[in-house]
Amino acid sequence: MNQVIEVHNLHVQYGQGEDSVAALQGLNFSISAGERVAIIGRSGSGKSSLLRVLSGLVSPDRGHVRVGDHLIGPDDRPDRAIYGDVGLVFQNYGLVPQLTAMQNVMCGGFHSRHGLASLASFSPSTHRRARRLLMEFGLSDRLHTRASLLSGGEQQRVAIARLLLQHPTVMLLDEPVASLDVHWAKKAVELMSQAGGGSSTLVMVLHDLRMARQFADRVIYLHNGRIIFDGEPDEACCQLETQPNVVAPSSADGTVDETPSAPTVAPPAVVAAECPQGRSCSVPQATSEPDVAPSPNPVADNVGGLWGKTSFYVAVALLAVALYVWAALGVEFSLTRIFSNWEHAVDFGDRMFPPDFSVTSTIAASLIETIQMALIGTTLAAILSLPLAVLAARNISARPLQAGARLILNGLRTVPSIIWGLFFVAIVGLGPFPGILALTFYAAGYLGKFYYEGIESIDPRPLRSLQTVGASPLQRFRWGVFPQVLPLMLGYTLYMFEYNIRAASILGIVGAGGIGFYLYTYINNFQYNRAATALLLLLVVVTIIDTLSSRLRARLMD
Repeated sequence: MNQVIEVHNLHVQYGQGEDSVAALQGLNFSISAGERVAIIGRSGSGKSSLLRVLSGLVSPDRGHVRVGDHLIGPDDRPDRAIYGDVGLVFQNYGLVPQLTAMQNVMCGGFHSRHGLASLASFSPSTHRRARRLLMEFGLSDRLHTRASLLSGGEQQRVAIARLLLQHPTVMLLDEPVASLDVHWAKKAVELMSQAGGGSSTLVMVLHDLRMARQFADRVIYLHNGRIIFDGEPDEACCQLETQPNVVAPSSADGTVDETPSAPTVAPPAVVAAECPQGRSCSVPQATSEPDVAPSPNPVADNVGGLWGKTSFYVAVALLAVALYVWAALGVEFSLTRIFSNWEHAVDFGDRMFPPDFSVTSTIAASLIETIQMALIGTTLAAILSLPLAVLAARNISARPLQAGARLILNGLRTVPSIIWGLFFVAIVGLGPFPGILALTFYAAGYLGKFYYEGIESIDPRPLRSLQTVGASPLQRFRWGVFPQVLPLMLGYTLYMFEYNIRAASILGIVGAGGIGFYLYTYINNFQYNRAATALLLLLVVVTIIDTLSSRLRARLMD
């Protein structure tokens, strides 16, 4: 038969030196076209690591793998074309939470789309195929529901539908039916088996032999990164009971088996299962026994750990107190000076009240100008800072680009807004236009920092899933990064808009327009009651905008 997967002397190791763990050790096997193979083994036995090697996400340390026409080895990384032949469904589904079920499924067609059009929308044929697949999985009423609002079983069906739209010849499935009931589990395996006219190859990580007997025609049992059984499911239960140190397969608890854990030598718990010959045999099952031997003196360990933590916190507290004392002495901080000169504060307040509302119309016009300056300046700052934030984010950008982008953003934040105002007044003259430019450059430094920190905090799992459907870097950013970070970006931008209204009130001091011009003029001419009117109106505007933007941010974060 045609061998679509060939694995030769496969070794994968995590970590270096004494902390290294061998995930896979010398695996050799092949899989023919159309086979349904179950990978069984306890959590940490290397099941998910094997799938990640077969999908090209992890490079072997030794040996090599051939999947179709694609070679994967220590020095051979597959290109995007592999995902026209290989698809992977993660145990955590890998859906983009902010995208709808339809959009997540349509992402399965990225491997065949290379143009800029794929960054804006999907083709009509892709829409039709995605709709049909979701309807086959009983999700016709969830087509336009965000993935984050779907149940675990619904998300798993969406992930399998995305795989079917990708239409690979080799399907790698990590616990593909863990969240499905019997009906949808059988339906899912049936649809995947029938894909490609029945020639699709299924490699499934399953959590026990009973499921393997139901859904697979071959079992590969892994233990400590080695193959200890490779054969028919009906033979597995009888042969594995003769292995005295075989540990139990992983339970379907939803965790991803990405890094191996230390093996246990404890005998596995067993349950009765019936062999095809009619006799009873033992099938290793999940056990809750710990993988690590208990400490011989747990009380001493707890006391030692508690004492170490207490010492650390005491040291940090003493250091903080010392820093504050040092800072206070350095700036001659004194509460006595405040209370001993309180009459000056009272005198200043008396001059401001009652406010002089005769200048309300003048102040209102300048406030409108201030809002306009803040609106345009914030928008331009968002446009300027977005590409810099993308280049500065550690999880999606190369290190040299990160350093350059962060240096630019630090420089923009270093210069105070009033200095930016003086700079642009010198270039373009007095008025609101230099104020807009000053707000743009000053706010861009802060927005860029907010944006790239938001990008760095996203869930990386949807990005790995988009990679396994053949999405290009731009497609992964558009459909994996941007939907996740957009609510944060809009929230930060609204906050910066509020801040820029207050900042614009200062720029008038240097002739850069806005309400700041009148504030400076009134105070400079000792017209404190008119300055009080300007501050009161500014307070009203800032409060209204803060309330509206807070509600909008809350909606965006839902």
